[in-house]
Amino acid sequence: MRKVLTEDLEAGMKVAKPLYLSDGTVLLNAGVILKDSYIEQLKERNIPAVFIIDENLPEVEVPEVISDQTKLQATQTLRECMNDISLGTKLNARKVKKAVNDIVDEITSKNHVVVHLNDIRAYDDYTFGHSVNVTSLAILTGMSMGYNKLELRDLGVGALLHDIGKITVDEGILLKPDSLTDEEFAEIQKHTRRGYEIIRDTEGISSCSAHVAFQHHERMNGSGYPRGLQGDEILEFAQIAAVVDVYDAVTCDRVYRDAFAPHEALELLEDMMQAELNHEIVQIFFENVAIYPIGTLVELNNGEIGIVVDVNKEDLSSPVIRLIKEDDEIEEIDLMHNEEIEIKEVITDSKRSEYIED
Repeated sequence: MRKVLTEDLEAGMKVAKPLYLSDGTVLLNAGVILKDSYIEQLKERNIPAVFIIDENLPEVEVPEVISDQTKLQATQTLRECMNDISLGTKLNARKVKKAVNDIVDEITSKNHVVVHLNDIRAYDDYTFGHSVNVTSLAILTGMSMGYNKLELRDLGVGALLHDIGKITVDEGILLKPDSLTDEEFAEIQKHTRRGYEIIRDTEGISSCSAHVAFQHHERMNGSGYPRGLQGDEILEFAQIAAVVDVYDAVTCDRVYRDAFAPHEALELLEDMMQAELNHEIVQIFFENVAIYPIGTLVELNNGEIGIVVDVNKEDLSSPVIRLIKEDDEIEEIDLMHNEEIEIKEVITDSKRSEYIED
């Protein structure tokens, strides 16, 4: 399975993962053979990419942090809540809490959860999918920090609603493919305060959850917004949200740039934790994120090509690699137990043809 940008799709390719819209509609199911007409529809719907089956690579199963069913239910809940707000109706706290409780229950029931692939989202559905992913990543991080279930639920509610203030921002600004003007960026920044006010005025949601929306763009060195808070002035829930918000934002395709690979996103977080993000939270987050997710095509320092088929929770930088052999012989190397062999580089889709013959 590999992610192919919509502009590079070709008729005859087979879909590897179901592609959902934020209302729960299945746009393409796994196993569907792409036609030119399907590709045109993907372009019209602003779908940036699709996961396809690569017959020249071993099939691998990528574990998910939460199930598609749980993810879709949370996405639909958030969509309904934001529609209600836009129509002047109050936020439905009961619905939000139910969606978050389902995510908390699912994540806490698993052992050794590791984050692998990001979702593919239509550009105009970005806020919904992003918010659900941020919720899952925040809960996973909070669990690693020893939070109890009540704390995880409050954190999750704040994370799911962290961008709800964007309902008040003009869509033309949110989806603008070019650089924002100073005035447009100032308008974007208002979503934190507006989101806080929406949540604060909702009965049944804690003040801590509301402050996740208010403070998730604050930075440890005071360079963030809206109030330029520093260090411990920023609620710990919001510090967690800040870390996972950056990771999910950069690993997702946006209208103005392609997604970062996971190892590139982690390098960005490593740079940011020097001053902007909480150092300890970033380190804990790193313990839960695969640097080389299952399905990643890599070149090793001995010249061999392989695909990541498993990760070691004890050392996420040293996964298990299945070598690609011409005679279909199966040979795997566990890099955690082969210190002389290491990953030289990740083979991106644009470079794939240099290494793999179709």
